[in-house]
Amino acid sequence: MLCRQPDGVACLSHLAGECVLQIKSLQANLQSLKRAAQSVNDKNDQQHILQVLAEATATINGVGPGGDLRRICNPKAPRLLSYLLGDKVNLVTIRKDQAVAIREEYHAFRNKAVWIMGTAPLLLYLGMKRADHISVDGKHSISLTPPLLTGLQAYLAWLCYFYVAMALRECVLLVNGSHIRSWWISHHMWSALGSLLMLALPISSPTVYYFAENFMLWSTFQAGVMLVQNRYQKRRMYTRIALGKNSAMDVVSGESSGSAGQLLLLYPLLFILQAWQLYIGVDLAVKTWPAVMNKEGWLEQEHTTSDLRGMRGTFICGCIFSFLAIMNSFNTIVTITEKRQHEARKVQQRKRAG
Repeated sequence: MLCRQPDGVACLSHLAGECVLQIKSLQANLQSLKRAAQSVNDKNDQQHILQVLAEATATINGVGPGGDLRRICNPKAPRLLSYLLGDKVNLVTIRKDQAVAIREEYHAFRNKAVWIMGTAPLLLYLGMKRADHISVDGKHSISLTPPLLTGLQAYLAWLCYFYVAMALRECVLLVNGSHIRSWWISHHMWSALGSLLMLALPISSPTVYYFAENFMLWSTFQAGVMLVQNRYQKRRMYTRIALGKNSAMDVVSGESSGSAGQLLLLYPLLFILQAWQLYIGVDLAVKTWPAVMNKEGWLEQEHTTSDLRGMRGTFICGCIFSFLAIMNSFNTIVTITEKRQHEARKVQQRKRAG
């Protein structure tokens, strides 16, 4: 069917609507066929039918040459995009090369950020430890404490930008066919909130300074874990995309696929990172809990020498830190469980086929 002006736009809109209806019809038919396949008595025939249906579903979900066809069906935008951009902004790209370019830009942004997350907090941590050593020994050396505190605030401001940018980019990837767990987007928003709260706390507070030192060291280790993900998982993911086991829009993240050797390295690092994060959060919450129960400073100005504001703020940061550690561990365990169940199903299919 050829579209001629001036009805070309209306014609294209009509064709787009027809494509959406066809894709939704295909999805509904596949679901009906999967249910019907469960009633097939011959197990070999049943497994063959389910395999064919799984391949057809994978084609619609992004393995085929057209990419993830579901993105054409007006996918519902994540709440973050709706809150910041409104409901009328369409971020779905129809051309597959443009969608892949968005994914590549996401990886490039993540690769650049990991070096900042590794070097900046490490330098700040070493500088703060040096300043502590000078103050304890009573030496007359220059401690550089004011520039270090300014650098700490600059890094926290950059973290707010980084986590919000990551969440927005992942939302755009999600509506364009990437298989990203919604928790990781929420995780970045919670992290941005925690960074913003730390930035608002009095930098002269001893409690904030104590938390900042621990946070800088933990953030350096986190950058190391991200470097492992970026370096090893990305290569494995591209291999799986080439083999048709992953969508072309899948990205590297905490739950990404990897080979057995990579998992032996990555998952222990993830659990160490999460356990350390939980320890820092719980330790901070326990130490600052008395300040929350103190009545002073809630309805009137606190004493000038009091550290209640800093302690109460770090208590909230400790709670956020603990919450993120628990949820990250839960999602990592769910990912491992799903991988094992998937592998077990593949072994069962091979046995039945043999």
